[in-house]
Amino acid sequence: MKLNTSIITAAVLFCIIVTGCGQSVEQGPDKHLINSRLINSYNDTAIENAVIAQHTLFPYHFVQNGAELNELGQRDLAVLTGHFMKHPGRLNIRRHDIPAELYEARVNLVRERLQQAGINVERMNISDGMPGGSGMASERVLVILEDKAQGATQGVSMGTATTSTSGGRR
Repeated sequence: MKLNTSIITAAVLFCIIVTGCGQSVEQGPDKHLINSRLINSYNDTAIENAVIAQHTLFPYHFVQNGAELNELGQRDLAVLTGHFMKHPGRLNIRRHDIPAELYEARVNLVRERLQQAGINVERMNISDGMPGGSGMASERVLVILEDKAQGATQGVSMGTATTSTSGGRR
């Protein structure tokens, strides 16, 4: 991933330098433009890393009541395709309350797109699994639930909707 980030950063800087060479010396480079392009580059990389970590397509990635991918679905599948070309693994396609025929059509569409990209889908596991990622430590979840329960109890007893603070336990 460091190599990918370095390549993106180098490409952005190269484009900025080439563009800047055409400007007069008096103007100088547009620092706002440079900063915004660097930030967008970092954000794009962060989003791609999140899509790869999650390795899941949800019903909102598809056209409503259809098997076709919407714009977000196409973008996320392109990110996953780039990753799976180098690293086969698991792809989750969440079903939720989608009818079986529509779910199968969606899975088949994604499988076809991966095969068209040259990915051997036999080396992959495509299922209705849970999204990946680092998640949250169970101890942290328990603290959040405890705080939420205490806040609800205090709000009822005081007659107002209050929230509790954890006193630094986060």
